[in-house]
Amino acid sequence: TYTPKLILLDISDIDCIQDVAREILDCYGCVDVLINNASMKVKGAVQSISLELDKKIMDANYFGPITLTKAILPNMISRRTGQIVLINSIQGKIGIPFRAA
Repeated sequence: TYTPKLILLDISDIDCIQDVAREILDCYGCVDVLINNASMKVKGAVQSISLELDKKIMDANYFGPITLTKAILPNMISRRTGQIVLINSIQGKIGIPFRAA
């Protein structure tokens, strides 16, 4: 039995993900199910969105989840068990005008 613990993670802050993953594993010993359900969207014309914001979107939607997965995966592999679930929005299939995905 584990006492619940709130562990904050900004998935777009790539530099802190390894530390947070280590904190989770130190606290609980393992992750049985990792659900990647992060999503950041911006509404606007592509030419009006800064490259900095584009990078933040990519960090939140792709690089953050893949970094967290790579940090947790060795523990799952060594235990020979674990599930990774990736959830995305409909915008991955259907392009919506004036939406960055």
